[in-house]
Amino acid sequence: MLELRRSPRVTVTWRAGVKLPDGRLVLAKIVNISAEGVLLHTAENMIPQRSYHMLIEIPGIFQEADIHKVSCKGMVRHAILSGEVYHVGIQLSEMSQLHAELVGAWISKTAHLA
Repeated sequence: MLELRRSPRVTVTWRAGVKLPDGRLVLAKIVNISAEGVLLHTAENMIPQRSYHMLIEIPGIFQEADIHKVSCKGMVRHAILSGEVYHVGIQLSEMSQLHAELVGAWISKTAHLA
């Protein structure tokens, strides 16, 4: 199938934490990534067009056991309830250049394997 998106997605299974406006930390599972954002699954609804502080755990490229804890912000683009889980599309920002390059390396690695 031809990928028509501006930034192709790759499937991952990463963990993330999202800080809600009331101060609670919600755990989420990231299911795909692109150079610009992520799709995550969470039990909590997230409001479109709202920005949230996030912490993403990204495995190392060569040693997947080496987990990089990446602090960033995420702007919710869409949130869709499917069963008991929200599928939330998030555009990432305020990520360090080094961590953005790590995401890019994961995309390249996965695209190479496909």
